[in-house]
Amino acid sequence: MEKAIQKEIEDLRRSIREMDHAYWVMNHPIASDDDYDKAFQRLLDLEAQHPKWQDARSPTARVAGFVASGFATVAHIRPMLSLDNAFGDVDLAAFFRKLQEKHPAPLSVVCEPKLDGLAISLRYEHGQLVSALTRGDGVSGEDVTHNALTIRSIPLKLLGTNLPASLEVRGEVFMRHRDFSMLNERLKAQGGKCFANPRNAAAGSLRQHDSQITRARKLSFFAYAAFVDEKTHWPETYVESMQRLASLGVPVNQDRVLVETMEDARRYIDDVASRRASLDYGIDGVVLKVNDQTIYAKLGQTARAPRWAIAYKFPAEEAVARLRAIENQVGRTGVVTPVAVLEPVSVGGVVVQHVTLHNYSEVARKDVRVGDWVHVRRAGDVIPEIVRVDETLSQSRQQHPVAPTQCPSCQRALVSEEGDVILRCPGGHQCRDQLVGALWHFASRKAVYIDGLGSKVIEQLVIGGYVQNCADLYELTETTLMSLPRMGSKSAQNLLQSIRAAKERPWPRVLYALGIREVGVKTAQVIASHYPDWSSLRACALEDLEAIDSIGPIMARFVVDFVQNEVNQKLVERLEALGVIAPYVEVVQEGVLSGQVFVITGKFAYSRQAIKTVLESMGAQVSDSVSKQVTSLLVGEKAGSKVQKAQKLDIPCLTLDDVPQLQALLSQSERA
Repeated sequence: MEKAIQKEIEDLRRSIREMDHAYWVMNHPIASDDDYDKAFQRLLDLEAQHPKWQDARSPTARVAGFVASGFATVAHIRPMLSLDNAFGDVDLAAFFRKLQEKHPAPLSVVCEPKLDGLAISLRYEHGQLVSALTRGDGVSGEDVTHNALTIRSIPLKLLGTNLPASLEVRGEVFMRHRDFSMLNERLKAQGGKCFANPRNAAAGSLRQHDSQITRARKLSFFAYAAFVDEKTHWPETYVESMQRLASLGVPVNQDRVLVETMEDARRYIDDVASRRASLDYGIDGVVLKVNDQTIYAKLGQTARAPRWAIAYKFPAEEAVARLRAIENQVGRTGVVTPVAVLEPVSVGGVVVQHVTLHNYSEVARKDVRVGDWVHVRRAGDVIPEIVRVDETLSQSRQQHPVAPTQCPSCQRALVSEEGDVILRCPGGHQCRDQLVGALWHFASRKAVYIDGLGSKVIEQLVIGGYVQNCADLYELTETTLMSLPRMGSKSAQNLLQSIRAAKERPWPRVLYALGIREVGVKTAQVIASHYPDWSSLRACALEDLEAIDSIGPIMARFVVDFVQNEVNQKLVERLEALGVIAPYVEVVQEGVLSGQVFVITGKFAYSRQAIKTVLESMGAQVSDSVSKQVTSLLVGEKAGSKVQKAQKLDIPCLTLDDVPQLQALLSQSERA
């Protein structure tokens, strides 16, 4: 009897998966809604009666709600790179020319629509979905597994047999136009705020803390990349890889062509552009990628993007609006930026009212004046910009706007560096707007991330004199917070809890949070790997910083100036005393090269980033400079002075052939 019930449960799960795949992926239902509902309810009943046979990846798992207090940040097994953009035939021709230079033999290129959604990475173990991560910063993303379980087009269990032991699927979560319209109609009927466009709706829905809300919003998914374990045979071309995914029940976009020339690619781009309005999903361009995945390593990549793919972006939509005023805003580094205040206008589904003009040289170049009618677009479909003045509509024009001479926040005299068009307030944290900007940056998501500490609360704390630097945040009390407008006891307690949690951020994020000029997230990680705590960074020498590959002389000077500033020294020492800064501990994976430190020099058939990634996966550490701690120098063609320095220190100089398994792993690691 029990075996019969167990078999019925398994049969029902298999049948429902097939019906889900046919309906949500193939768009070809194989059962009526009534038959589906009956099968689903029968499975629910059986699982409730026999809990020992419940399965976390049963189709009924999509029904269960899950409320998360927050999203954990998880490192990607391999970085999720962005794509370089092409905006016209010149960029497109350059892409094909560079491919020809790197690989003279004929190459086939795949073209497919570039979905306007949210990138996600799905991990399957033995066919079962085990995790889902957003792109995040490319190095790590947010764990949204419980929400991914609710998306009907994402299989909880792969179809077929002979499944990979480990499979990572990357793709785009998006919302179809019909589902977007229905969602906004429902939100409007409920008195809620509607989403501006499907992309915002998809991103907001995937990051809901309550997975029941995500389930109700009908998200969709298309895959565009796959990675498998070393033991699994996988197709060597992109087209065949997508066909293999489709056979496993993973949805892929079938609107795809294989081209040999730029002219063929151009025709496909024009065709997609002409069909853009009739598609059931939003796109902002066309992705082109080399079909043969075995040569990805040879073609290489930059620090942020592969050279074997590019995103051709469609021209942004434009609108015309009246320019009501030009305001001057002060940023966290003191830069004074003119901002155009427009009469609200919808551009590409988003209401735009404020547009940066960057600097007064740009204002003069575009000849923008208050009262003008201007053409506005969202660059890359994201950042609003003024394209030009509409001279036909702008008949009666006012005087040219005059650049300010005093800071609009603290009234100090503005300065500009020689040959620079940028105006800057020298007030530092004595300037209120700079202090607010610095605190907002410190508390931002990629920095120490203090959830609930928005710009309004920061501004109130600064105006009230409660906070004069970032260290003051960690000494706020519930009484102080409750004295702020619209801040109750519960909100104050939640904010204090977030502040306490922010003490646990690793040193690279704190370093980024300090707001050193030119130091971004990735640069902070590089610096932290060389200077694992404040005391070592404080003693850094300018020439040592400049010797690090990704740090130039200007950035190095900003870092040295920061650490040698007495005010900054006292601030960071206070943060240390408050328990905010912990020494940087680099996680070293166990592997055949565990305990070894490599430096890479010269040119290879693979990109340096690819070599670095594989070496780290084998347990090695990779450094940018030669020192006594380095155990091996990996030497390519046209190697420079690092070879001589390594020889003086008796460090072995190796080629790729001297490191077993490295080339094979490199070839696999760069498939996408």
